[in-house]
Amino acid sequence: MAISNFLNPSDEERDIQDGTPSEDEILQEVIDEHLGLQQTQDDDEEELQERSLHSVKSARQALQVLIEFTEEQEALQSDYLRGLERLEFTLEALDQESRVQSTLDSWIT
Repeated sequence: MAISNFLNPSDEERDIQDGTPSEDEILQEVIDEHLGLQQTQDDDEEELQERSLHSVKSARQALQVLIEFTEEQEALQSDYLRGLERLEFTLEALDQESRVQSTLDSWIT
Protein backbone atom coordinates (compact mmCIF):
# COMPACT_ATOMS: atom_id res chain seq x y z
CA MET A 1 0.00 0.00 0.00
CA ALA A 2 1.35 3.37 -0.99
CA ILE A 3 1.75 5.98 1.71
CA SER A 4 -0.33 8.46 -0.30
CA ASN A 5 -3.24 5.99 -0.32
CA PHE A 6 -2.84 5.41 3.41
CA LEU A 7 -2.74 9.10 4.25
CA ASN A 8 -5.40 10.14 1.75
CA PRO A 9 -7.89 7.31 1.12
CA SER A 10 -10.00 7.73 -1.99
CA ASP A 11 -13.24 7.74 0.07
CA GLU A 12 -12.10 10.75 2.05
CA GLU A 13 -10.93 12.54 -1.06
CA ARG A 14 -14.43 12.22 -2.53
CA ASP A 15 -15.95 13.73 0.64
CA ILE A 16 -13.47 16.58 0.64
CA GLN A 17 -14.11 17.31 -3.03
CA ASP A 18 -17.87 17.38 -2.56
CA GLY A 19 -17.59 19.69 0.41
CA THR A 20 -21.13 18.95 1.55
CA PRO A 21 -22.54 15.67 2.81
CA SER A 22 -25.19 13.92 0.75
CA GLU A 23 -28.83 13.75 1.79
CA ASP A 24 -28.40 10.11 2.78
CA GLU A 25 -25.48 10.99 5.04
CA ILE A 26 -27.42 13.81 6.67
CA LEU A 27 -30.42 11.54 7.20
CA GLN A 28 -28.21 8.86 8.72
CA GLU A 29 -26.58 11.38 11.08
CA VAL A 30 -30.00 12.59 12.24
CA ILE A 31 -31.18 9.01 12.79
CA ASP A 32 -28.01 8.12 14.70
CA GLU A 33 -28.30 11.22 16.85
CA HIS A 34 -31.95 10.55 17.58
CA LEU A 35 -31.32 6.92 18.44
CA GLY A 36 -28.37 7.88 20.60
CA LEU A 37 -30.46 10.43 22.44
CA GLN A 38 -33.21 7.88 22.93
CA GLN A 39 -30.66 5.42 24.33
CA THR A 40 -29.49 8.03 26.82
CA GLN A 41 -33.04 8.60 28.02
CA ASP A 42 -33.56 4.86 28.42
CA ASP A 43 -30.33 4.63 30.43
CA ASP A 44 -31.55 7.37 32.76
CA GLU A 45 -34.85 5.55 33.28
CA GLU A 46 -33.00 2.31 34.03
CA GLU A 47 -30.83 4.08 36.59
CA LEU A 48 -33.92 5.40 38.33
CA GLN A 49 -35.45 1.93 38.41
CA GLU A 50 -32.21 0.35 39.66
CA ARG A 51 -31.89 2.84 42.47
CA SER A 52 -33.39 1.26 45.54
CA LEU A 53 -35.94 3.10 47.63
CA HIS A 54 -35.01 3.53 51.25
CA SER A 55 -37.47 2.57 53.93
CA VAL A 56 -38.40 4.72 56.89
CA LYS A 57 -36.68 2.15 59.08
CA SER A 58 -33.35 2.49 57.25
CA ALA A 59 -33.65 6.29 57.33
CA ARG A 60 -34.29 6.21 61.06
CA GLN A 61 -31.26 3.95 61.60
CA ALA A 62 -29.04 6.30 59.61
CA LEU A 63 -30.43 9.27 61.50
CA GLN A 64 -29.73 7.52 64.81
CA VAL A 65 -26.07 7.16 63.78
CA LEU A 66 -25.95 10.89 63.01
CA ILE A 67 -27.54 11.74 66.35
CA GLU A 68 -25.02 9.57 68.22
CA PHE A 69 -22.16 11.16 66.27
CA THR A 70 -23.44 14.66 67.04
CA GLU A 71 -23.73 13.84 70.74
CA GLU A 72 -20.12 12.63 70.82
CA GLN A 73 -18.74 15.74 69.13
CA GLU A 74 -18.06 18.68 71.38
CA ALA A 75 -17.43 21.04 68.49
CA LEU A 76 -20.96 20.78 67.08
CA GLN A 77 -23.62 23.07 68.43
CA SER A 78 -26.72 21.71 70.11
CA ASP A 79 -28.82 23.27 67.32
CA TYR A 80 -27.68 20.50 65.00
CA LEU A 81 -28.70 17.86 67.50
CA ARG A 82 -32.13 19.43 67.96
CA GLY A 83 -32.62 19.56 64.20
CA LEU A 84 -31.75 15.88 63.85
CA GLU A 85 -34.10 14.99 66.71
CA ARG A 86 -36.92 16.93 65.01
CA LEU A 87 -36.24 14.99 61.84
CA GLU A 88 -36.33 11.77 63.84
CA PHE A 89 -39.72 12.76 65.25
CA THR A 90 -40.98 13.48 61.71
CA LEU A 91 -39.77 10.08 60.50
CA GLU A 92 -41.56 8.40 63.40
CA ALA A 93 -44.75 10.22 62.41
CA LEU A 94 -44.33 9.04 58.80
CA ASP A 95 -43.86 5.50 60.03
CA GLN A 96 -47.04 5.70 62.09
CA GLU A 97 -49.02 7.14 59.17
CA SER A 98 -47.86 4.40 56.83
CA ARG A 99 -49.12 1.62 59.05
CA VAL A 100 -52.41 0.02 58.09
CA GLN A 101 -54.83 -1.14 60.69
CA SER A 102 -56.02 -4.68 60.11
CA THR A 103 -58.70 -6.80 61.65
CA LEU A 104 -58.14 -9.64 64.07
CA ASP A 105 -59.58 -12.08 61.54
CA SER A 106 -56.16 -12.48 59.98
CA TRP A 107 -54.77 -13.67 63.34
CA ILE A 108 -57.56 -16.16 63.99
CA THR A 109 -57.53 -17.95 60.63
